[in-house]
Amino acid sequence: MQRMKSRRENMMAIIIVVLIACAPGSALGSDSATAKARPADKLAKAKTDLVSAINQYKASVQALIPMYEAALKGANETLEKRKELYTQGIVSKRDVETSELAVKEAEARLEQTRKQLAESDELVAEAKAEQDMSRVRPATRPGSYTVSSAIMRSGGTSGWSLGRATQVQSFFASRFGRTLPVSAFGQTSTHNRMGFNHSNSLDVAVHPDTAEGQALIAYLRSNGIPFIAFRSAVPGSATGAHIHIGYPSHRIG
Repeated sequence: MQRMKSRRENMMAIIIVVLIACAPGSALGSDSATAKARPADKLAKAKTDLVSAINQYKASVQALIPMYEAALKGANETLEKRKELYTQGIVSKRDVETSELAVKEAEARLEQTRKQLAESDELVAEAKAEQDMSRVRPATRPGSYTVSSAIMRSGGTSGWSLGRATQVQSFFASRFGRTLPVSAFGQTSTHNRMGFNHSNSLDVAVHPDTAEGQALIAYLRSNGIPFIAFRSAVPGSATGAHIHIGYPSHRIG
């Protein structure tokens, strides 16, 4: 009992010292080890909060999709009715054109919402991967290449700007006969809302382990283009497997 009491007293003493050290203006709080630990803890919490915020945003966007799908269905039904009435001479051509415009607007709204959902998935994947990779502190210097079970990351050797995107698009089109499936080109409204600087990057909606993904990665590496390839989705959070071309996105401010 005496030994346990002594241990509790020692533990309380340690806790008191730590609290004093962390107090604002404390001389102990200025110790270099503590000064380094506290920002690291804050950074980890900030990343966790970020993932939570993105998931909340994703849920709000996801809730809009059934509404927009229903609106599109209604717009198409109205258009078909007006076309039929137009052939009977009951409504004017302008009425039909108005309905056609309503369908296009409903399609655009639904497509934009689905795009925002995909972007939020990708942001979750990037934020979660940054959390995982921060534990091993991968090199990001030019020419570096880091591989984990979740991501492949290359620092590149020849620099990068969005002006080079056409080179990547041309390669992909010539190799696979279709347009590069870009899910986010530069800064988007989703990145603005989440406070991410994505202004000099593009995301490509291909899985890194597919034939297309492997060919794209090989092209990027051979041309010294920096990238981060997210190999798998985050269970329960995102289906954001994709290839981020450019340097890592960072929080704004």
